[in-house]
This record gives sequence, structure tokens and C-alpha cells, in this order.
Amino acid sequence: MLRLTTFGGVALRRDGELHTGAASQKRRLALLVLLAAAEGRPVRRDQLLAALWPESDGDHARHALRQALHAIQRALETDALFVGTDALELDPAVVTSDVQDFDRAESEQAHERMIGLYKGPFLEGFHVNDAPEFERWAETQRARRVTTYIAALESCAQRAETRSDHTAAVAWWRKLAAEEPLRAVPVLGVMRSLAALGDVTAALHFASVHEATVREELGVAPEPAVTALASKLRNGGGGGGGRGVDTLATAVSSETRAPASRLAQSRSRARDRQREWVEHTLGSRLLFDAGVMPSGSDVALPAFDRERRISVSVHLLDPGVAALADIELLLSRLDRVASLRDPHIVPLLECGHADGVVYYVTARPAGESLRQRLARERQLPIDDALAIAEGVAAALSHAHAAGVLHADLRPKHTFVANEGTSLDALGIAEALGAAMSHTRTSAALRMGSPAYQSPEQLTGTQGGALDPRSDIYSLGCMLYEMLAGEVPFASVSPGQAVSAKLTGTAASLRGRRDTVSEELDRVVLRCLARSPSDRFRGADELCAALRAVRP
Repeated sequence: MLRLTTFGGVALRRDGELHTGAASQKRRLALLVLLAAAEGRPVRRDQLLAALWPESDGDHARHALRQALHAIQRALETDALFVGTDALELDPAVVTSDVQDFDRAESEQAHERMIGLYKGPFLEGFHVNDAPEFERWAETQRARRVTTYIAALESCAQRAETRSDHTAAVAWWRKLAAEEPLRAVPVLGVMRSLAALGDVTAALHFASVHEATVREELGVAPEPAVTALASKLRNGGGGGGGRGVDTLATAVSSETRAPASRLAQSRSRARDRQREWVEHTLGSRLLFDAGVMPSGSDVALPAFDRERRISVSVHLLDPGVAALADIELLLSRLDRVASLRDPHIVPLLECGHADGVVYYVTARPAGESLRQRLARERQLPIDDALAIAEGVAAALSHAHAAGVLHADLRPKHTFVANEGTSLDALGIAEALGAAMSHTRTSAALRMGSPAYQSPEQLTGTQGGALDPRSDIYSLGCMLYEMLAGEVPFASVSPGQAVSAKLTGTAASLRGRRDTVSEELDRVVLRCLARSPSDRFRGADELCAALRAVRP
């Protein structure tokens, strides 16, 4: 029996064994996926031709399709895989697929079965070159199915809460919150269910983490319902028979609190060991300051490099991440970043690994971050915004030419000084994504801000599968914010911002700031196109467009 899996990646198996032969060639796999995901309807041959062989003329495309069908059946040693002539479908007696099972479970409203089938975004990391129609179709399918999966999670959580199974409700709501960390509904569900179990302390902690995440990622306050429920719980309401926070905190068993406490202590000890190691190993040439700066998946120790005579930051990779990462691949990617030399790029000076510690050293950026300036001014003068965007585009142009993506472009990594604009953390997220891609645990490593990430990043595309147009999208978000005073889609609730980015179109800048020219508006909206094919092809092209619209 053949089994095609499409969630969390694409694979074809025969009797449980992975097929790596001719049928697993990308375009042929894409053909099988198109038929499997057709929701029980045959797919016309002309639709397959348009999706997979758009550049070929009619005769060549039809010949390519016939060849592909023949090659797949020959490789799988069956002549009964496909049913139909003008329109094709897969024979369910010969091949099954998770996407067909998922769609069937959806039609039967078997939500737990749907959740069990969903192993990650539809066609995660799977791309077919020179097939833009297939890519657009895949993006639409990916967005639809993640929406359906999220709705199934929410339904399971609501049903558990309705029947007062608060332990199950917490599990479902937490799972939903992991998928939609910026949305208020799952956070409120977790808080209600934890409070009903008597753990108000955990409910308040969950609310505070959510608030910090929303402020960091979207630059806005959480929805009022979250803060209102947190206030009610602090004042002794909202569950637990009216007991106050102090009473309920005492009621939480030491066994419940101990694992989290032990984890925090273990992490603290690991950080201390890391710092001791770095200070012992690099202390002969680095003079360390007392401070520690959190920096996503690492912490940064400020120091002064005696040899280079500059201020630097020594970044220590989180021990948990370091334990899972492919260190050799990570250091190889970081070495490539270290080779970049451009006045618009904050240089990565060195990297290393020993005794379980992974570190890299960067120069300290000059000036203030764009995030600090936007917090002070909100909207920037148009000429300043364009100058900053040109500096960022210049840095991206140099990096992209060397095969390096930023992959975490946002205002906190953009620095503005009298000498110009410079980019920090360039290539770090890409290197970490590549080093973690060998394990499913990498899903726990959440890097970047959804407010600035491209749709292909949000839907699960990882590491090397991204291309420079993803950075172009992120730069478009930054330029939009500099001109409008808010990121694209900020007008919707935090929980809807991500889905709006996947399905909607950014509003015109001219509706928010009438001094923005129509030409500049078009440039920004082209950066923000949902499909990479509709954006600027590269940073050089964007640079030219920005110069053309300068006042």
C-alpha cells in the first residue's frame, strides 16, 4: 500500500518504507500532491499542465505530463495508480494520503482525528522551481488547512471546557496558544481553565508572558479582555470558589511548582557555567562588562576587545538549543556570515565551540536602534525613512550576493547613526534554522517577529527554502511602519494579525498619510505582496525603486 504524507513535509512511502526513487522527484511528487489534495474531485489535465509546466508549449507540456504519469507508475510498479483520462484522480485502493484523511475528518467534524493527522504546515519546506502557479496554490492550501486545524483545536478546547474537564481544556488551549501566541482567545481559555483548577498563579503568569510577547512582537498592548481577566483574578475572582491569589497560590502543590523551579535553576546554572567558560577562555583579550543582554535564542555579554580596540557583544547560544543543533553546520553558516564586509552590516567577528558552549562575537552597533527611534517619533520624515530603507537594502544586497539571508529583519536589529544605517544579527536566524532543521524539536525554536515575517515564514518554510524575497517583505513591513506609524495589519486584533497577513492585502499608505506619493505607495505594497513572485526580485531592484521615489 502506498501512503503520501503532506503535513510537515512531503514523503511517499510503500508499506511503511520511504520511497526515494523516480516517483519522488519533486515535480512528480507535486503532481501526486495536487491530485491528493483535490478534496475528492478529479483534476483536469490542463490544470495540471498550468500548475507544473507553465513555461512549456502545449505539446511539450502534455508530453511531460504523460512521461511523469508513466514514470511514477513504473517506479511504483503499478498501472492502477491513476483513474480517469481527461481528468485524473488517485485510486484510493492503491494510494492513501494524510491530506485526504484530514479532509474526510473535516467533513465528518472529527476534530481530534484532524489534529492527530496534522504534523506541521501543509507542504512545509517543499518547493518546485519555475512553477509559480503551484507555489500560489500551495500557499492557499497551506493557509486554509492551518486555519481548519486551528478551528479544530479551538472546538476541542471549548467542548472540554463546557463539560468542565478543565485539565483537558488547559491542554487544548495551550496547544492552540502555541500555534497562535498573539491571539487572545486561547490565552483567555488557558487562564479560565487554570483558575478553575485552582492555579491562579499559573494563569496570571501565562497572561504576563502573553502581554510581553504581544508588546515585543506587535508593538501594541494585549486585548482588553486579557488584562481585565488578569485583574479579576488578582482580586480573587474568576474561579477557584472565590479564593484570593495568596490562598490559591498556597493551594498549588509543591510537586506542581517544583519542575518549573528546577528547570529555571538548571538554566541559571548552565548560564553561569557558560559565562565562566567564556571569561576564562576569552578573558585574556576581552574585558567583560557586568551586564547581560537577552537576545532571542542566546544571551549577549557586553565586552571590550583589547586587540581590535572596539566594543563587542559575546553571544552565548542557549544550552538547550546548542544540545540539539548540528554544531558543525551552524559554525559553517556563521563562518559564511563572518566573511561579509559592508559598511551597512554589523560584522560578525568570530565564532567557536568547546565544552558544550557555542559562542559568536559581533561588533557593538553604532547609534540607536530603529525600534528606539520609532518609539520616540512613531512616524519618520519621508526622506529619513527612505534613507534608512536604502541602507537596509544595500546591506541585504551585499548579503544576498554571498548567499546569506537575514531571516529576522525588524527594527530592533536596524541601527541608525550619523554614519548611516547598519544591520545587526544578519544571517543568525538562517544559520540557526539550518542547524536545527534535522530534528522535529526545531519547531520549539521560535525566532523572529510575526509582525515583520513574510507569509512563507509564517506558514512554516524553514532555513534554506526561503529566498531573498522574504527579506524584501520584512523590509517592506519596516518601511510601512516608518511611514504609517504602525506595521501592516496592526488595525486588526493581535490574534488576527497573522491570519490577515496570510489572506489579506496591506492597506494603502496614502489612507494613513496623504503626503506619501502614489509611486512610493506602490513600491511599499509591492514589497508586501503575499506571493514572492509579485515582489521585487532582489535588493538591488528595490534600491533603484527607492531612489526613484526620493523627494
